[in-house]
Amino acid sequence: MANEMISTGPWAGFEVIHRYTRAQAIADSVLVDVTAKARTCGFTLPVAMTATLFTDCEGWAEGSDWGRGEPTPEQFVRWLLCFACETIRASRAINTDRLTLSLAHFAGHPKSAVIHIGPGDDAEPVITLMYPGEE
Repeated sequence: MANEMISTGPWAGFEVIHRYTRAQAIADSVLVDVTAKARTCGFTLPVAMTATLFTDCEGWAEGSDWGRGEPTPEQFVRWLLCFACETIRASRAINTDRLTLSLAHFAGHPKSAVIHIGPGDDAEPVITLMYPGEE
């Protein structure tokens, strides 16, 4: 079976050896699509979280009490998404495709995540929240 050849652009004539799309990563549960929750926080682009960050975020809800009773894992994920959206809005960063998001308030110890905006499967802008090094 012959591999796909790239026909246009700077890589024209090169052979595609391997391709792993965002859709495949979501289907494989490597990424978790949180776009619906993210829209309630003000995001207008598709948003996904790595499964590791998503699972940790849900876990942080267990046993935490912010004076309003124990939050559900779904509430915790939404709070993190709203915090990420506000971090983007407040940022003065230009010419960058990523921002660092402090998770100390959520995780209870120093930890950070990365907010990355980049091309999706069809070159549309998409946002991914992940731990550093999970790219």
